[in-house]
Amino acid sequence: MTGARRVSRGLAWILVACLVGGLVSNFTFSQNWVTSLILVPLTLLGWWGLPKLAPVIDRLTNRQVTLLVGGGMTVMVLLQMAVLKWLPVTVYHDPLRVLDQATRMAVGHTSWKITYFWRYPQNVPIAYLLSRWLKLTMEMGMGVNRGVHLLSMLMLDGMVLLGIDTAWRVSKKKHLVLGILAFGVLTPFAYTYYLQVFYTDLPVMFVLLYLLRTLVLWRRRNWWQKSLSGALLVLLAMLGQLTKANMIVIIPAMLLTALILWGRHRFKQSQLLVPMLLITLGVALSFPLSSTLDKAAHFTRQTDYEFPLTQWVAMGLNEKSNGVYNTKDAVANVKLKTKAARNAHNLQVIKQRLAKQNVGLIKLWLAKLMVLTNAGNIFHWYNGGMQEAPRSYLKAAPVFTGLVAISYQLATCLLFGFVIKRLLATKMTLASANEQVALLVILTALGYLAFHVLLWEVEERYGEVLVPLSWLLVTLLPAADDQPITPKQVGSVFALGTVAVLVGAMTNLGVNSSGQTVTVAAQRSQLSTQYGAKPVDLAPGKQISQVVKINGAASDVSVQIHAKSHVTVTLVELKTGDEYVFKRHADEYDYQGNVLAGTYQFVIKNQTAVDQDVDIVHVPHYRMAPYPMDDQGTVHWDTSLIYWFRDVRSAN
Repeated sequence: MTGARRVSRGLAWILVACLVGGLVSNFTFSQNWVTSLILVPLTLLGWWGLPKLAPVIDRLTNRQVTLLVGGGMTVMVLLQMAVLKWLPVTVYHDPLRVLDQATRMAVGHTSWKITYFWRYPQNVPIAYLLSRWLKLTMEMGMGVNRGVHLLSMLMLDGMVLLGIDTAWRVSKKKHLVLGILAFGVLTPFAYTYYLQVFYTDLPVMFVLLYLLRTLVLWRRRNWWQKSLSGALLVLLAMLGQLTKANMIVIIPAMLLTALILWGRHRFKQSQLLVPMLLITLGVALSFPLSSTLDKAAHFTRQTDYEFPLTQWVAMGLNEKSNGVYNTKDAVANVKLKTKAARNAHNLQVIKQRLAKQNVGLIKLWLAKLMVLTNAGNIFHWYNGGMQEAPRSYLKAAPVFTGLVAISYQLATCLLFGFVIKRLLATKMTLASANEQVALLVILTALGYLAFHVLLWEVEERYGEVLVPLSWLLVTLLPAADDQPITPKQVGSVFALGTVAVLVGAMTNLGVNSSGQTVTVAAQRSQLSTQYGAKPVDLAPGKQISQVVKINGAASDVSVQIHAKSHVTVTLVELKTGDEYVFKRHADEYDYQGNVLAGTYQFVIKNQTAVDQDVDIVHVPHYRMAPYPMDDQGTVHWDTSLIYWFRDVRSAN
């Protein structure tokens, strides 16, 4: 075995170790012990049974597979439309701030009303690009909600179709085609975060899948196809890097791939030089383009507000939060007046944390890897709950959330397992285009993992980039042959799997029905006072109101007003006239007690002799709640109070 081959095999083994860490994370860090107990046997059943179904699926005709793909995608789109119509969520934090600014630019506003983008200027390009899309959809007669949801569906469903097409073109294996289809149709992947919250994660996943798929298909294309593909490589690499800066890990991954292939005397034969150079060109062009977009958006950087890169490194070394974004670290930076002062502070924190942890640094890295590869919270990423949860959901909310968690963690574990199996089986001779690009995919995956585990802060959603990379690896690398499964075994696997899921979901109800908070209705979108969001002045004797419908009982209701403001807040049941009077706590007014299902109205009055500040949210043409805010008889559909109805179930 040559040195280059040993290196490529070693890299495959390192990725195996990381994916095993992902399995451990999903098995052990689930919603509760019941989920963990159910997830393990379900995963084992899938690893054993699904490969045995492959020969059966591969005997299907091309027409049958086409019909299944068409039917599956149709079902997925219909389910997505149903989710968006009947289960809308309240989007908050970074995605909401990006959407707000994009909407303002789309309607011609050129001011930057909050300090968020001064602190995080890397999000200016995605805000500007989104604004161009929203401007187009507005000209077509769509509101912001429909426009942004259409974009999410195009990218999400396009990514699934791209994965399916790649599997067919590269492997001609029908079971892989239907496997990727099933990942999209049968799991929460296509119906939760990526559908309902538009942010930087989905675009980069789409871009990476396209870039790497193009590399493996490059040799099969004629000159005009290469010309078109080359232009798309430059464009998408540029847009991907603009959207999410950590995509730059693909550059060292390509360099290492080229060196290893050169060591095996395979680089010239691979024909990867031109597409790699085009991707590099696209990434390089993103930097001057970023400045151009800043100017087009009328954005001027304010370095005194910016967080230096060292902040993210310091957060990544915070063992108390396992390297996850830490509010205390952020607040400490906000208190300092200049970027240089923040950088000096962060360097000191980094030195202290490195000195303190010593050998414990390895433990922290393992914890960060566990966070990065855990898929259990996809239902909650960047959303504050349903705007108006249906009665049927509220009756079995723990079952529903348990099923979402189990099903997506199961899909992730199955995918990781199939990748591990292929990585262990492959000899990595690097003789074929498939293995050559697989090496690049492995290095890209390791680059992302190393960047966040060793250097940066982590979030669960950062590890989702492994999904398209795993699709590519199961497509590019061969798996050991399995004996076909018998009809009796199919029935047994299906029965056992169904029983396990139902038992897990029902038991999850018992475990989670106590000590859990269920959102009954919410509008938690806001731009945040920490980023300079301005309250409105409520004049003496004036009031604002908003209707809210709840389909189940709530035990804790809060509405955000503003720090040090003095108003009266009441919740009126519109049918009976019953009133609930709220008490002030910091910047919120809340009511703790039983509030039954019904239609209510918040009424906020200023009974003082001076203006009072009230926090409301206004995003042009964006509907944040089912009912509008009423300001002195004027209805505003794109304006809302910030409220939260929740059922807090006490632990027994």
